[in-house]
Amino acid sequence: MSEKKLDNNDLGKIEEFFNKGKFHEGLIFLNQLKKENDDLMLNWYLSHICFKLHKYDQALKYVKEFINLKSKDLLNLNFLGQIYLEKNEIELAVKTFEQALAIKNDDKTTILNLAKVFLYIGEIDKSKSYFQKLSKSEPENLSYIYSLMRINDNKLTLNLIEKIKKNLDNYNLENKMYGNLILAKFHENEKNYDLEVENLIEAHKVYISSKKKSSYQQINFIKNLLPTFIKEFNQIDFISKSKLNPIFIMGLPRSGTTLVEKIITSGKKKLQSLGESDVFDKVFFSEKIIENYESETLISKFQFNNENINILDEKIMDQLYAQGLKKNNNFFIDKSISNFLYIDLIYKIYPNAKFIYCYRNPAANVLGIFRSFLPNVLWSHSLEVIFDIVDFYYKKLNQIKSEKFINIYTLDLENLTDNPEIVSKDLFKFLDLEWTSDCIKNINKNLIIKTASNLQVRKEIEKHDLSYTSNYINIFNKLGFNYRWLN
Repeated sequence: MSEKKLDNNDLGKIEEFFNKGKFHEGLIFLNQLKKENDDLMLNWYLSHICFKLHKYDQALKYVKEFINLKSKDLLNLNFLGQIYLEKNEIELAVKTFEQALAIKNDDKTTILNLAKVFLYIGEIDKSKSYFQKLSKSEPENLSYIYSLMRINDNKLTLNLIEKIKKNLDNYNLENKMYGNLILAKFHENEKNYDLEVENLIEAHKVYISSKKKSSYQQINFIKNLLPTFIKEFNQIDFISKSKLNPIFIMGLPRSGTTLVEKIITSGKKKLQSLGESDVFDKVFFSEKIIENYESETLISKFQFNNENINILDEKIMDQLYAQGLKKNNNFFIDKSISNFLYIDLIYKIYPNAKFIYCYRNPAANVLGIFRSFLPNVLWSHSLEVIFDIVDFYYKKLNQIKSEKFINIYTLDLENLTDNPEIVSKDLFKFLDLEWTSDCIKNINKNLIIKTASNLQVRKEIEKHDLSYTSNYINIFNKLGFNYRWLN
């Protein structure tokens, strides 16, 4: 290799690939440069672009090379920790973030990463202490107050509420968003339901205002492009040889999928759970199976034949292994909410799979989604779109039930919380697993939970009181949402 360094022209092109989200083209360009260059920064760029493409093993390789050739610094250690998180190597992630903290004990990025990872693994007090440290260093940053509020409502003092109300119009966009979320929680506690919904609407408006393109792409993919792809995919006469027996827990966000995951993993047979791996979404994106998420019509180079389905299966397995699936593990759980959208494809590739659809009272489910503030679920930041997607889910569920070719178990969340022993026994019977009383006890506290349910699901199972939903149904009706399934 010649000793050639990156010039300004190269750097400009690399920057453009990142800024415009052209990661596939960027990877090709960087790999070509790698053949011609010995510039150390290529490892840095390659690690980050591989991460964007969910190629976590490659990202890990390049960032390790960069760290070994250069030095350990805050930026790269935090990035390395993020890769370990995606690979579900939690102990290594914590160790890496702690190494970064040893370099600079007041680094806000590192402290925030530790606060989040301890929340994921249920070490709430440690998480709380890190958020408190951040809040003390930046008392005007409402994101830290919001995180502490989620852990402990006592953070909602009247002085704080009055201060937010007084300054809301003058806040920057981030504080305006979190300010509205905090006010919404306050109004929820005070049973001022109209004001709560008003603040939630405003918070979501602020967030989604800068993500209109990405939001359109996600919704277009869910409602248009992926169903078109699946329809063509279903025409293939494919006989799978897969010996995998995975369990796919699916449903809308905030429908009880994490609780069901916890119950199943608390059983006698210790099953590995990958949590919300989003493997199918990631493979479809990284392999450009659907090429243009903005197009009204499906653009795909995927050849619908047996050979390509086998290749797709290999890519999915590679992604599962990259995210922590143990080799030769035929039994595992995945609870990605988007799995429901791929259920026809999953069933064809993994005919031994078992499917659990979690159903929750519709009004409670819609409200739960809107309250939770899910950054990566871009369709969840508008009530209009939420109702549209929920309706889409219900129609697809009814279709699957009517066609009866996929054996899917529908679990009612309210029924589960009212009768945990009866419902969980029935669930375990469907899964051909041995039930024990441990399944419904708060025993499996080591579960890694990266979702909005990470606090609630660690508590004992409680009955769901739905009396509050009538207040919100009235509000939704006044806003023009009059779906038959809502009332």
